[in-house]
Amino acid sequence: MKISRFIILISIFFGSNFFGANVDSLLKVANNPSTQDSTKFFIYYDMAWDYLYSNPDSAYLFSKKAFTFAKKSGSPRIQTKILNLMGSYFQVKGDFVKAIDYYQKSLNLGEQQKIDEAVLVALGNIGAIYITMGQNKRALEYQLRSLSIAQKLNNENKLASIYNNLSLLYNNFQDFNKALDYGKKSLAIYIKMNSVNGICSAYGNIGNAYMGLNNLDEALVNFIKNNELAKQAENPYEECTSSMDIGEIYFKRNQYNLAIPYYLKAEKIAEEIEDYSDLRNVYMSLYNIYKKTNDLKKALESYEKFVFVFEKLNETNSKEELHKKEIEFEFNRRAVRDSIKNAQENIIKDEKIKANKAQIDKDKILKIALTVGFILVFMFGVLIFNRFRITRRQKEIIEIKSKQTEEQKEIIENKNKEITDSINYAKRIQYTLLAHTDFLDDHLGANNYFTLFHPKDIVSGDFYWACEQNNKFFLAVCDSTGHGVPGAFMSLLNIGFLSEAINEKLILQPDKILNYTREKLINSISKEEQKDGFDGVILCIDKALNKITYASANNSPIIIRGGQIIELPKDKMPVGKGEREEAFTLNEIKIETGDTLYLYTDGYADQFGGPKGKKYKYKQLNNYLLNIHQLPVKEQNSNLLSNFQYWKGELEQVDDVCIIGIKF
Repeated sequence: MKISRFIILISIFFGSNFFGANVDSLLKVANNPSTQDSTKFFIYYDMAWDYLYSNPDSAYLFSKKAFTFAKKSGSPRIQTKILNLMGSYFQVKGDFVKAIDYYQKSLNLGEQQKIDEAVLVALGNIGAIYITMGQNKRALEYQLRSLSIAQKLNNENKLASIYNNLSLLYNNFQDFNKALDYGKKSLAIYIKMNSVNGICSAYGNIGNAYMGLNNLDEALVNFIKNNELAKQAENPYEECTSSMDIGEIYFKRNQYNLAIPYYLKAEKIAEEIEDYSDLRNVYMSLYNIYKKTNDLKKALESYEKFVFVFEKLNETNSKEELHKKEIEFEFNRRAVRDSIKNAQENIIKDEKIKANKAQIDKDKILKIALTVGFILVFMFGVLIFNRFRITRRQKEIIEIKSKQTEEQKEIIENKNKEITDSINYAKRIQYTLLAHTDFLDDHLGANNYFTLFHPKDIVSGDFYWACEQNNKFFLAVCDSTGHGVPGAFMSLLNIGFLSEAINEKLILQPDKILNYTREKLINSISKEEQKDGFDGVILCIDKALNKITYASANNSPIIIRGGQIIELPKDKMPVGKGEREEAFTLNEIKIETGDTLYLYTDGYADQFGGPKGKKYKYKQLNNYLLNIHQLPVKEQNSNLLSNFQYWKGELEQVDDVCIIGIKF
């Protein structure tokens, strides 16, 4: 039983409701100079909330814009809202220290200005962080504080969230009766609100409570509802967890044939969302089931998968534990700092009280003041003289330090120039190994192809390479592990092994070329479990037989024919050490007149950008190629590059880009 169902108290406590409108139309309104600042704030604010879970990076961009207008407004209520939003963003990203900072600022401002809604939200969110950190006692303290305010305001939205969190906490404390009571209270409100995500989460916590009370029938009913709603709400995390819970109940009932499909479903989802903790538990459960049913082959497979994930998870967990310790240390350090600050403030208050009560004789004070004043004047003169000498010496030291800094700066600049010059020289070497334009013109025709090659850095991990052997023309478009200098080293090594396979070993079938190259890579650089190599496609045009064959590692070529996109088959494994090391497949392409063939790496599709900061993705790339495939090849090249720059905008390029198009 995995307990992970809590709700962050992030719902908007007042504001607009813009999301009935189209996103593009909202952005036009926000960018209109005549639109009022308050309207712009609520547009960006609502859009940030809408993208918080589905696309946190887009949410952050909108949050920053909303933050600008919140500062302009001067409204404490609006400022608490944006502080809470920023805290929620960092909480979703796992940066709990920054999240606590923003929530605490919202809490302090809310308490100062007596904005109960802001205090309520901040307390609930700080409590949610402590739930995530496993600090259940502190989480309970914050949730109960927020509960008292929610009850005072009769805020059903927040009450539902708090009841749900309390249900989870009491499940953690193994007080299952209380967990059940709060879970049912939460469910009743969420049903009234028609909140699919809330109802889904409440069913999960109620199921956990019944599971703890060993009432498997009721637990199963609630987990099945939880599973169905998770699928409806497109919540893969909850769907994975509930599938495991259902499988566990069937396993306890010895209904193995019913348990297996749910565990396999959980396995598929956990792989997609890379939840290795769930994946480990799934494989152990499947191992136990297959062992019980005497399916020893599947039991062994499940156990081997369990061991692999367990080792991977141990690495991750050690990093997470270290991160948690760092966060706990930071929380404790801040608590001590705040205690010292409060103690100092109390001392100052006590001193003021004593000063007000004490009645000191004025004449006595005057005499003492004159005496002390004379002494101070004398001491001040001595001090000024000494400071003059010290200042002169410090000035000399500063001049020396400044000279040293300038010298060090010059050394660093020279070193940087040497490094940059070296990388630029490496770029010239790398470009000489890429397929030369004249060579491609001879074999493909100058007006029948284009190459878009746009590295992230000076040198590239992507490469395109060609050669001719025995009246056969070979063309490779590949993406080496890494980019920049490490990627460039890998690309040179990969080109070397491809050339060796074709020109020295006379291996002329694309699948066998990739098999040979993979063997060379594994024997050369993968002896210490390094998984370096490349993804890509190698194409062979046999002029004598008028036939085109290819082999593909993870990259799928496409043909555009008659206004339709045809995705060609690929092998889902790299050229190098990977989970699969089967022989590559030899594929044949049947080309028709008017076809356009495209080979590309993943850099274009993986680029973040656009109005929402999302990935471009392969589907959008293929559709764009469909729109431009009838243009002359040079125009296709320039359109692809300008479209990439427009999509990227001011964001950083994330990877090398390489696309080759060939018209037939």
